[in-house]
Amino acid sequence: MLLTLLAFAQAAIADDVRIRVTDPQGRPLANAAVMLRWQNAPPPESDPPPAVMSQRDMAFVPHTLAIPVHTSVTFPNFDPTRHHVYSFSEAKTFDIKLYVGFPQRPERFDKAGVVAIGCNIHDDMRAFIVVSDAPRIAVTDKSGHALIKDVPAVPRKVEVWHEWLSHGENAAIRRLAADIHSMHVPIDIAPPPAPPPRDENSLQQRFDRIAQ
Repeated sequence: MLLTLLAFAQAAIADDVRIRVTDPQGRPLANAAVMLRWQNAPPPESDPPPAVMSQRDMAFVPHTLAIPVHTSVTFPNFDPTRHHVYSFSEAKTFDIKLYVGFPQRPERFDKAGVVAIGCNIHDDMRAFIVVSDAPRIAVTDKSGHALIKDVPAVPRKVEVWHEWLSHGENAAIRRLAADIHSMHVPIDIAPPPAPPPRDENSLQQRFDRIAQ
């Protein structure tokens, strides 16, 4: 009985957890999704707060968005040209045809998984939405750090996803003891080659002429 009470008391103590993600050489990795799991965690909310993935300066912002399952996401286009946002991913398939400003409705993500986002007009516009049923999720900043708040002091599993994960891994998995509040997670990556310079006579230029 005493051990059970001590376990409950320990679980009631919550603290922030800091995860640092790097490549094997110690260079920081931004845009890594970090998920924390533990036994007897509460189930995901049925209606979590909405999220936003914008289009600015011919790029998706943020590049990686981590959301709880059942989240609705809006894709506002703040560029002067129209975009065509889509995904063929198993976790979510959708198609928002050419538009500027705000689309007619948000997209709801009800299945856990990684959703690759693209623009059907601009091939170099790419982004990712990590939809998770983990009780805590965050994304690393430019320094490779993710701050995850209000985590109970129990044994936890750390899952790290990055678009450059090598060896076909879905996520790098580590164990985090109850009394540890920070961890360095180096992961093997396979960065893609640098994209070629944008062709001024590309599909966008032809589209602009047609749209006039």
